[in-house]
Amino acid sequence: MRTSLITALLAVLWSMNLSAQANQVASLLFKNVKTSLTDAEKAQIATKLGFVLSGNKDQPFAQDKDSKEYPFNAMVYPADMNKDGKEEIFVVFGNTFTSGNTGSSVVLFIRNGAGTYTEHLGFPGMAPDVLATVSKGYPDLLIGGPGFEYPVWRWDGKTYNSFKSVKDSEYEKLKKMNIEELSKTYVQNKNK
Repeated sequence: MRTSLITALLAVLWSMNLSAQANQVASLLFKNVKTSLTDAEKAQIATKLGFVLSGNKDQPFAQDKDSKEYPFNAMVYPADMNKDGKEEIFVVFGNTFTSGNTGSSVVLFIRNGAGTYTEHLGFPGMAPDVLATVSKGYPDLLIGGPGFEYPVWRWDGKTYNSFKSVKDSEYEKLKKMNIEELSKTYVQNKNK
């Protein structure tokens, strides 16, 4: 009985430490971001990202405690792509250590019916362009990286999947908005 009590106590302390770390990461991650997320939702996203604090003022995050010598910054872009009143959160982060030659990775968090933010995308890529084409309520996403073609990702009702590639010559003709612009417009309209 005593061993199980000690094990349970250690598990609680470990969980409290993880929660405190997630809150610190969330505080920095969302520091200058105007969002309607609660502190608990911010911590939930920070926990799923798994970042740790690097100790570097300009690049405050690291992938894990063993890679603090490869710090990076992260940009958070809230939006409401499907116009349901619930924010989706894009996080663009990284460097060549975390994301290879692309130098950044893209993660999208979408709130499910149970109120939990679920992770989508999660691979090396540049900040996405949101296309005018829509599938099952969500716009197609064009996520660039190294190379001469741009992959387009389409929502299937549950997740984003690779849909097609767009050549350089077609890229300029597409109706699109960068996620940074979309997020800025969303935040401005939300605050009116």
